[in-house]
Parts: sequence; structure tokens; C-alpha cells
Amino acid sequence: MKIATRGSVQRKQTDSAPSVRQAKFAFILLLIINILNYTDRSIFAAVQTTVQKEFGLTDIQLGLINSSFLLIYGILTLPLGVWADRGIRKNIIAASVTIWSVATALAGITHNFIHLLAVRSVLGVGEAGYAPASLSMIGDYFPSEVRGRRLSIWSTGNLIGTALGLIAGGALAQVLGWRWVFYIVGIPGLICAFLVWRIAEPKRGAFDHGKDNAQNETSTMHGSIAGPGFSRALRHLIKTPTYWILVAAFICSFFIIGAAMSWVPTLLQRQFHLSQAGAGLVSGGTLAGGSLIGTLIGGWLADHLQKRLPQGRMLITAIAFLVGAPLTWLALSMQNLTGFIVLFIPAIVALSFCLGPIQAILQDITTPDVRATAVGLALLLGHLLGDASSPTIVGAISDKTGSLVTALTLTGPTSLLLAGLICLIGLKTVGKDMQKMQDSLNGISSSSEVEK
Repeated sequence: MKIATRGSVQRKQTDSAPSVRQAKFAFILLLIINILNYTDRSIFAAVQTTVQKEFGLTDIQLGLINSSFLLIYGILTLPLGVWADRGIRKNIIAASVTIWSVATALAGITHNFIHLLAVRSVLGVGEAGYAPASLSMIGDYFPSEVRGRRLSIWSTGNLIGTALGLIAGGALAQVLGWRWVFYIVGIPGLICAFLVWRIAEPKRGAFDHGKDNAQNETSTMHGSIAGPGFSRALRHLIKTPTYWILVAAFICSFFIIGAAMSWVPTLLQRQFHLSQAGAGLVSGGTLAGGSLIGTLIGGWLADHLQKRLPQGRMLITAIAFLVGAPLTWLALSMQNLTGFIVLFIPAIVALSFCLGPIQAILQDITTPDVRATAVGLALLLGHLLGDASSPTIVGAISDKTGSLVTALTLTGPTSLLLAGLICLIGLKTVGKDMQKMQDSLNGISSSSEVEK
């Protein structure tokens, strides 16, 4: 009688391909979790002016609280991404959601800067495990030709969750107090953690290998289940120039994303004298409306253009950044609320065009057995060099100049312009790297046929 080893058990759990119904249910659940992910992140920005007064904090200290989460999140994304290439991804997601939900609720019982800094840092521990495993699973639930649309829909969770956190956070804080905001938001995540633990784990790389069953078998032999190891994954990524172009774009774009999530509600209160609830409604509403329109159109347009040009998704991504930069600058220069909203909405629409395509490009240029590691490394560098530092940098400039508008104007449009220029360079490399990835998969298939 054979004794089932840990590896054989893991193969048993992952070798059966999920049905269409299972894939749709899992995708909807992962989307909901992504919304909760960003809701938990953004609620502090909605209430931070109240917390600042109660705890007597400076802008730099507010920036440090926001940066602490992003710093821990960035550091842990890589090792958890490597784990996602080795382990059962749905279990990693379930554990991650549980940790961040508990950390969110605990923020409600804090009473000073150190306590709040600590629990918001733990929030980063949980959320770091979600993105690499989730993106890897979605890549294995759906074929390449529809990944742009699926990832665009999934990416709407980023800004829907941010909008929900800002709107609900500001409104609930005004009625119940800021502490109850954290208690209420933490509960749904615990329910989702149980549900995601029960979904089907998709076979790795099933849609990238087409109909060749032998190729699927060889993929497992070569480590799709056990993982290739970080050193082997890194060697693969070093030979993929488009990957590093995407990383550079991530760094620049994450910088402004971190600054915006942390400071836009506060900007609306200081610049236009809105209430806490009003600032949350305006910032959240513009983010939700603009992001839904931009992300869905951008995903469809990128998939459509990708059928004609191998650089289609990269082109849409570059245009998104280059158009978003001047619109952001113009919005920040407005002296009245109406002018700000009129320009801020199209800026969000333009920037959201890239959310799905840039994730799909990452899938297109990496083999299935290293994708979670690739996502983890990209997020590590993007967060450490981008949004982990931007809230503190903007806060420091604001304290120094006495103007939050000046701080955001100096940093935001510049970062977006750099991201766009970097993506223009990627137009020369992305087609070759996509073909190289396909050739690598075909080589595995040929090797399998020879062995047979």
C-alpha cells in the first residue's frame, strides 16, 4: 500500500481542472476579496484627520503610518510570492485575508501613534500574501485571450475598494466614530477567508499549454507544483527585459498611487474645506466612477489591440500614463472644487486604462511556474521604491512648505510622466519576450514528446 506524501496530496488537490462554474465563482470571490483588500487599506485615509487631532500627529507621522503598511507589504510580497509558486494558493489567500481582517479590527482599540503604527504594519503582512497567489490563480482559470478583460475586472477592485473605504469610512466615522469604522470593515474578510479556502485550486499553466496533455504533465515535473526555486525564477526574469521595464513603471506609478490614497481626502478637507464625510464621498465617488469606466474600456481596448499588435497592451499602458500626467497636474492646480472634480475624473479614467493590461503583460511574458514569484518581486520593488515611501515624502514636503497641494503637484505628475516614457521603451521588447515565453512552453512540449 502506498503512503500519500505531502507532494502527492498537493498534486491530487491541483491536478483536476476546475469547471467553468467553479472558475466563475472563484473569480467573483477573488474580486470581492480584492475590493475588501483596498477597503481595509483606504479607511485610515478617510479618518486620519480625526485621528491626527486626537493623537496630536504631524503630517510626517501620518505619512509614516501609511508607509509602514506599504513597507511591510512590499517586503513580504516576494517571499509569499515564492511560496505561492510552491504551495496551495487558495490556502495562502485564506490565511492572508484572515490576518489582514483581524489587524483592521484591532486598529479600533489603539490609543497612540505606536499602537496604530504596529497594527497597520500587521495589515501589510496579510495583504502581501494575497496579490501574487490571486493573480497566479486567475491566470490559470482563464485562457490568455481573455486575461486582459478578466484582470481588468479584477483590477476594478483596487479602486472600488478604495472608493468604498473612503466613502463608508468618512460617513461611518461621522456617525459612529472612527473606531467603529475599523470594527465593521474587518468582519466581511473573515467570511471570505472561509469561502476561498473551499474553492477549487486550478491546474498551473493549463491554458498556456493549450491542448497538449503531455506538456501539462511535463510542466508538473518541472516544478509548477513544487515551484522552481527563487534563483531559477530570477535567472528567467533577468533574461526578460520587458519584466524590468514593467517593474520600473510599477515603481513610478505606485509612488503616485500611494500618495493619492493617503492624502487626497485630506487635501479636499484642507483645500476646499469639506467635511470628513464630504471628502470621503467626493474622493471615493470620483475614484469609483472614473476607475470603472477606465479599467473596463482599457481592458477591452487592450485585448482588441493585442490581437493586431504584440505591443497592443503595452501601447495602451503607455498612453494611460502619458495622458494621466498632465490631467493630474491640471486638477491639482484648480482653485475651486468644481474645476478639480472636472479634471480629476478624466485623469482617473486615463490612469485606469493600464490596470488590466499591465497585469496581463506580466502574465504574457512569464512562464506559469514563475508567475507568482514574478508578481511578488515586481510588487516588492514597486512598493519599497514607490508607494511605501511616497506618503512620508509627501508628508515631509507638506510640513516643510506648509502646502499639501505643492507636495502632491511636485511628485504626482512627474511620476506618471516617467512611467509613460518607460513604457514607450517597452514597445521595443514586449513582442520578443512574449514569443520567447511561448517558445519556452513549446520547448517543454517537444521535450515531453521525445521522452515518450
